[in-house]
Amino acid sequence: MNFKNVVIFILSLITVWIVVVFFCYKGYFTNIEVGQIQLDDRPYFTTQDSVVFDTGADFSFIPSNNIGSPIFLFLSLVYDGDGNNKILPICFTQNFEVNDKVKIKNFTYISGFKNNKFKAIIGMNVLSKLNMLFLSTQNTLDIKSFDFKPQIPSSATILQYKDRISPKVTLRLDNVVIDDILIDTGFDGDLAIDEHYIEKLKSNHSCDSMISTFLTLFDTHTVKNITFSELHINERLYKNIQVLQQKKRLLGSKFLKRFDRVFWDSKNLTVYMWNENDEY
Repeated sequence: MNFKNVVIFILSLITVWIVVVFFCYKGYFTNIEVGQIQLDDRPYFTTQDSVVFDTGADFSFIPSNNIGSPIFLFLSLVYDGDGNNKILPICFTQNFEVNDKVKIKNFTYISGFKNNKFKAIIGMNVLSKLNMLFLSTQNTLDIKSFDFKPQIPSSATILQYKDRISPKVTLRLDNVVIDDILIDTGFDGDLAIDEHYIEKLKSNHSCDSMISTFLTLFDTHTVKNITFSELHINERLYKNIQVLQQKKRLLGSKFLKRFDRVFWDSKNLTVYMWNENDEY
């Protein structure tokens, strides 16, 4: 084989590898088996074997000590929710089981660090390809097919988003309209908004404040935690709403779990929330 043919052969291999990596990264090979998962008692959406279903994470994370024989794809600069960053490997796995109930096949994830606090974080690169039904009375998360849709009452609270990977919505808090609030099932509070909006809300409400600490992917984060005894959210009154003061705006799992049912409709980029006594 002459030099020219060798170069062509090497370039062909590189091209094939780039195409394979692109298809893996985009999740074209990803497949999820439907099933019901029992959640634990933690406030965010976490299974009994410490797998977090995190709509606030655009990518999945699996610590290197929790999976064997991954396929390395490339290195990437990874940021956590507080802006800390590390260069970590992007890997591919053919099979990952959740509670021995649900299998996720052929998906990419970030690895390269050890963590004993969770087994894995399943992010929107996987969750955007399925529908989910949370049942608070049973504390279960049903993984459903893309075409599944339950009977939903007309009085259900409805949130719509545009970006399949970053589900940001607009909320009206009292008379204050706030855009770009990320629905984050990995955040265990009700809300997180910046100081400017909190000061507007405090002018019309009695509230209590305290300092709270919570975990990010790489570090801990200390913020002011304000509790409003009452707050209207999208014209519906809620009691004892906890709001973190920070720049990144979030709607957390504590708020979602105020409802008996939460249906995440990835196909139509819509989240429905309702209670058992709501009118159909």
